[in-house]
Amino acid sequence: MKTSRSLALVALSLLVVIAAGLLAGERPAGAVVSIASSNTTAVSYSGTVHGQPEDVYLSGLVQVSRVVMRDPDFGTPPLVVVSIDFSNVTGQGLRTGARYVAGGNQILTRPLVSTDVVNVIFPFYLRGSTGTVGARSAQASFTLTYDVATGTSTGASTGTTADPSLPAQ
Repeated sequence: MKTSRSLALVALSLLVVIAAGLLAGERPAGAVVSIASSNTTAVSYSGTVHGQPEDVYLSGLVQVSRVVMRDPDFGTPPLVVVSIDFSNVTGQGLRTGARYVAGGNQILTRPLVSTDVVNVIFPFYLRGSTGTVGARSAQASFTLTYDVATGTSTGASTGTTADPSLPAQ
């Protein structure tokens, strides 16, 4: 668990550096960007992906990190850097019982709004396969809520979502 938290902190630090770099690239040198708040939440995920070679039931905890960025110098609207980590999602084939693992980390920059629905596609593949050979895709939908006045995140949730329309790769 400590390794997971350490990894999350490193990822969050990298997010801040990346976001600051992106924001600084649009502003004159010396522009200041302040971090209004940051938050990491473990969100339960589950769903079944239908397709070949078999249907796969996926479940686990997705780490959703959010960092609210404000620009006090130019007063541009605040942004939220969202990191979604699927590395704790696993699956089981419904026909063979084979084990699957998910991977991928999505990093998104979103406007700060009271309710934000984020749809992401992430890969999963047979445990023990080399690289991402035979990777398939699943979809997750997250609802992220914020107190816009203070820039604090107030919640994160997901439904039972898996996209049956994505073909096996």
